[in-house]
Amino acid sequence: MNVDLEFVLKEVKKFAPLAKERTLFAVGGRGYYENPASDLLAFFFRPNAEHGLEDLFLSTYLECMKEDPRQFNMNISNDDMEREVVTKDDSRIDLQILGQDWCLLIENKIYHWQANPFKSYELHAKGLGKGKMLFSILSPDGISKADGWKGVSYPDYCKALQQKMPEIDSYNRQSKWQLFAREFILHMKNELDNPPMTDKQALFVEEHAAELFQARKYFEEYPNYLCSILKEKLWKELGYAVVFNVFNWGIVIKSPERWGNASIAFRTPTDWITDDGARTNNFDISIYPDEGELKRGQSNASQSDLLKGMRYDSKGVWLTKKGFKDRNEAINDLIPRIKLIERSPSS
Repeated sequence: MNVDLEFVLKEVKKFAPLAKERTLFAVGGRGYYENPASDLLAFFFRPNAEHGLEDLFLSTYLECMKEDPRQFNMNISNDDMEREVVTKDDSRIDLQILGQDWCLLIENKIYHWQANPFKSYELHAKGLGKGKMLFSILSPDGISKADGWKGVSYPDYCKALQQKMPEIDSYNRQSKWQLFAREFILHMKNELDNPPMTDKQALFVEEHAAELFQARKYFEEYPNYLCSILKEKLWKELGYAVVFNVFNWGIVIKSPERWGNASIAFRTPTDWITDDGARTNNFDISIYPDEGELKRGQSNASQSDLLKGMRYDSKGVWLTKKGFKDRNEAINDLIPRIKLIERSPSS
């Protein structure tokens, strides 16, 4: 490796994003989806709900809309906060909030285009007979493409809520809802607040484009190099060929005749992330069992050895708990596991 490339690789660490704090929602969920997010927002928007935070979430949202919450009567019953409200033409409004003399409609947009029938929503709001009608689109960038609808960005909303953390803490430190509120705010921020490249990062790329391009070539070629090593090693150890699918994050190994639908992934250091969200230089082995051959919870010696030092995650995958710092150490761990999961062609 040339000196310039070594220098660039050392320097690029200065621009690496900090690991995000994991939350209960991240551990128990699989990303961020509009419907469950809207359900949680509706719960925290209800001033009289059991979370005990009163109108903190709702008033903060109105502030993000550049509205003064003091002009609105927040005496809202739980029934006045509705999800998936159906209009006369069978359109659905994500969130509808009814005040004494005002209403607020919110469209929660995460991954979809703003192609909703907004005019239909507005006609619905007019039929409610409220004096003041508010329309808002909540999205990652906070941009509204609909006339009369104010955009609110998740980053701005999360920042405003985080500034009120002391106020949240003051309600009831022992309340589980206070904890859930903090976790939900942090989860929204982690999932949807992904700032673009900074000027310093862009300048670094421009100054070291040649070296970074070379590093990218190494990155792209590495899984194929690793695959060639595994092919040779496994052929010598197993005596039969297996199927390899090469990805930039690692190699998936299969043998339908001998393993059924099971597969093993040999993950490269580029894709190994620890439980606290930090990226490391460790290798990882993941086992995707054939449920017909290997059921979680069975008690037999071979399964015990196969899954030794591994943990089960919510997606039906067994993962090594700590990973391996050395490639040969990882390969030497892989081979015995393959021998335990294989079955004879006649079985």
